[in-house]
Amino acid sequence: MPRRRHILAASLALPGLAIAQEARTLRIGSALDPQHPIIIGARAMAERLDTLSGGRMKANIFPSSQLGAQREMWQNVQAGVLDGVIDASANMVNFVSQFGVLDLPYLVPDTAAAFRLLDGPVAETELVARAASAGFRVVNFWEVTFRNIYTRRPVGAMADLRGLKIRVIPNPSFIALFRALGAAPTPMAFGEIYTALQQGVIDGAENDNVTYLSSRHAEVARNLAITNHMMLVNTFVVSERQFARLSAEQQGWLRAASLAGRAAVTAEREGREGRALTDIAASGVTITRPDLAPFIAAGRRTYEQSEERLGRELVARFAAAAQG
Repeated sequence: MPRRRHILAASLALPGLAIAQEARTLRIGSALDPQHPIIIGARAMAERLDTLSGGRMKANIFPSSQLGAQREMWQNVQAGVLDGVIDASANMVNFVSQFGVLDLPYLVPDTAAAFRLLDGPVAETELVARAASAGFRVVNFWEVTFRNIYTRRPVGAMADLRGLKIRVIPNPSFIALFRALGAAPTPMAFGEIYTALQQGVIDGAENDNVTYLSSRHAEVARNLAITNHMMLVNTFVVSERQFARLSAEQQGWLRAASLAGRAAVTAEREGREGRALTDIAASGVTITRPDLAPFIAAGRRTYEQSEERLGRELVARFAAAAQG
């Protein structure tokens, strides 16, 4: 008994040991629905984290805006009230304006080029480091998708967008693009889109094909125009304040689990993308393929506005890295 009491006393005298042995549960929020590839990846991450840590570290995933609207979740992550969020990097622009460089229309030609850019040194120094200073730890960029426009009436040419109220992410680049296209960009939380389309508050929205289906927006906006106007980067971000409280071992578990989550998202996304357009067409949605030359020209005209907001050098560095 004396020896056992001595060991207990020694462990209590070592705060680091006590912290390392304490179970840690992270609360991770997202606006996306439970069947979205991101949430499937998040569940895979949670399973991997539990396995790596031997049950000493867990992640509880809360989809469908259960922990608040998108901006609220970002604010709570920044404040350290919420552990993490998996959401579009476009929403990070409200806190770290330089992330707007990822929203340049027609920046990269495909997903492979996008991940070379995101995992490369320019993104690390210009984005990831700045995010940490603002209270956000970018664990990994998880998913890249390309966005199309869906509406209550068909869009066969850029001129058909004139005056239409199109829901956009509350982000300067998205707003600038749709103004350049002749539409009336309407910022709105993701969770409000279905009802707004159903009631005619907005005429359309824009997103990737898989989300268009999984969110059931295809039920209330029966026309899809293939524009591929902008990439969207979904990112796993945790509170810098909470990340700093993790031990080095816990941080390592989280990074490794995050990569497992990203791999699950990639696999799920590839499978769904292959059949998404087929499923959309089979559901009776009208699919149009407008001439993209006017769209690209309009999108490129917004680069100058981005230079004024973000800096000419930053835009030039990313444009060059995107093509490299």
